[in-house]
Amino acid sequence: MRAHEALQNRKILIVDDEADLAGIRFVPRKDEGVIDQGTIANQIDELRNLSKNISFLQVTATPYSLYLQPETYEDASNARAVFKPKRPAFTELLPIHDGCVGGDDYFGSFDENDPRARLIVEVTPQEQDALRKPDHRRISADRVLDNSNTTGIRRAIITFIAGVGIRRWQQVEMGERPQKYTMIIHNDTQKAAHAWQDQVLNWIFGAIIKAAAEAPDILRPLFDEAYSDLDASVTADGGKMPSRDMAFETFLDALRSDEIVVERVNSDADVMALLDHKAELKLRTPYNVYVGGNILDRGITIPNLVAFYYGRNPKMMQADTVLQHSRMYGNRNRRDLAVTRFYTSRAVYDRLYMINEFENTLRNAFLSGLHDQGVIFIQSDAQRRVRACAPNKVLLSDVVAVSQSSMLLPTDFQTRGGATMATIQKKLDKLIRDDWRDSGNFVDVDRKTAFAIIDAIAESMEFDNVEFEWKAMRALIDYYSDAINGGDETLLVLAETGRKLDRAKSGDKSGRSILGTATRSKVLNTKRTKPTLILLQQEGGRDRGWTAHHFWWPVLALPTDAEPCVFASKVAG
Repeated sequence: MRAHEALQNRKILIVDDEADLAGIRFVPRKDEGVIDQGTIANQIDELRNLSKNISFLQVTATPYSLYLQPETYEDASNARAVFKPKRPAFTELLPIHDGCVGGDDYFGSFDENDPRARLIVEVTPQEQDALRKPDHRRISADRVLDNSNTTGIRRAIITFIAGVGIRRWQQVEMGERPQKYTMIIHNDTQKAAHAWQDQVLNWIFGAIIKAAAEAPDILRPLFDEAYSDLDASVTADGGKMPSRDMAFETFLDALRSDEIVVERVNSDADVMALLDHKAELKLRTPYNVYVGGNILDRGITIPNLVAFYYGRNPKMMQADTVLQHSRMYGNRNRRDLAVTRFYTSRAVYDRLYMINEFENTLRNAFLSGLHDQGVIFIQSDAQRRVRACAPNKVLLSDVVAVSQSSMLLPTDFQTRGGATMATIQKKLDKLIRDDWRDSGNFVDVDRKTAFAIIDAIAESMEFDNVEFEWKAMRALIDYYSDAINGGDETLLVLAETGRKLDRAKSGDKSGRSILGTATRSKVLNTKRTKPTLILLQQEGGRDRGWTAHHFWWPVLALPTDAEPCVFASKVAG
């Protein structure tokens, strides 16, 4: 310090880039019974202690851990020292780039005539599990082209090659320079899993390259499926398509040449060898496939990414980590979106959808100035809602994000049948009064009755993949109807009957298509100061994909003047 006394009298700015990664890190020292910071965090604190004229600027795209920090750490009796505050004193949002492709493009609700309607391709969890560790009973070299455990990855590869061929044809037609493109496979973090995936990819590429050379007709059905899928989104985008036969010849030429490169990336050394002078992955050929884990996350730009196979599905998913995994976001040519596909399971998609809701809620709160007034962060720790040993971790499976325009409802479920269902519906017939039904009016109902209705409806539904957060629905009603928050312990109910929606169309998590045009307009355009429970009586029937009995479908809409809320349902419930 003495050697830099002159520096201490100056105004100093410390910039912590990726501030949520290294600047926020706490380490339990079990042998000492204390909690310390990570090395970089300690060093930053030491710098901040050198002078009173130091300003600390944190830069990150994922600020959740920063805002989940306490104002100070002075009350942390088990900390090694009093750490410098990490929670931002103010926030400045950076403008969104005009060419940015983000979560709303991947997780929005789109009509069939929008090219983004085909961005997401569902992969079975059985397939992604089969890719995690070697098991020749599940995947073998001689069955990779017709094995159900390689359906998604096989489709991803075929569609990637076909899509790149189509885009390069379009670019030539427009007098543009043909671009090189990328596919990422990120199914696991373990190197052993990468080796097995590498083996499976070698089998797949070996099989399709051999077929391209010796028996092209074997590949035609696989190609035709990919071409039809791409044709629908390219046409929706207003783009041109080569003829099916021309595109197939381009597809075969790519397989017969040395234009397809597969790289396994799972160490710093691997990545450094693959980067160019701009820290971007260096694309050597028109078709580049990378298999890897965490090393493909932060600080690396992946140009022209049009295929992303994503299978990471931990028990607890962290918002900041997953957003760093989302390499398909960024400054992208929007024409590329028409041939872009994101392959993942329904369970992973559901959580990615929630992360996008989380992200939008936080950003909109900053834009509207409501952050200091109404964004509520609650985590699974019952005291400060922050894990003492790792406060930079946001456990997404507990988090629910809502705002005045969002709705909470169960989706992707099946209804129970038989006598059990009949008993449940009789109970609901008594709870949901006749004079409420189809009146077109919002009716005041006490919370106790609403909770009894929700509890009964919960018994009528079964979920295959991701359970609905019934506790979150009750918690939101509690929060927005509580007298402490200006409520009167009641909510509004709107009950309608005669719905005839097919189960195949029941996956809309936004709730907009579930409500239908008239009801949606009524709910969203009517000023409401109370939370509203919309109860839709849906006709059952095997022809619609449901069990035989009718059932009630609940949709919770927040007050139209509701402040945004992000909270952990396991605590709030």
